[in-house]
Amino acid sequence: MTSMVSTHLRIRKVGRMDININSPRYYKDVYGVDNDVYKLCQDIHMFFKERQYSERIKVVGIVPIIAPAEYIRQGKYKEKKFCSLSYGFADVQLFVDYDSYVKGDIEKKKSLIVINTLKSIDAIKGKGKIDYKMFENDMRIFCVKYGIDIDL
Repeated sequence: MTSMVSTHLRIRKVGRMDININSPRYYKDVYGVDNDVYKLCQDIHMFFKERQYSERIKVVGIVPIIAPAEYIRQGKYKEKKFCSLSYGFADVQLFVDYDSYVKGDIEKKKSLIVINTLKSIDAIKGKGKIDYKMFENDMRIFCVKYGIDIDL
């Protein structure tokens, strides 16, 4: 019986996909960490941690880039979409509109982080063989549960 339990736990662990949203590049250095957004990122991680969307990708690291347009034009920040299928890891860094984020209230900021997360998963769905439709549906369920409007 012990071997059946440990086998079941191993299979379950292999099937999960961790989503780790890190503090936004540039924004964090200038404005610090917003506690409500940090909590949102933790909630997203916990909500999705036992779900499976890909046999290939097990961990997705997302780093939103929230920087002024002039810095982006100067090349100080660049988007990144990287998948390592051999390690089951993806690293995605996409832009979030700086002015919308900085001028937005906390609800707008949460919405922009969720939208960035959706865009990040969409950006790697092909190479990572991710079931994006199922992920998007689960994210909509998450947003209803946590009162986040992503159709702004």
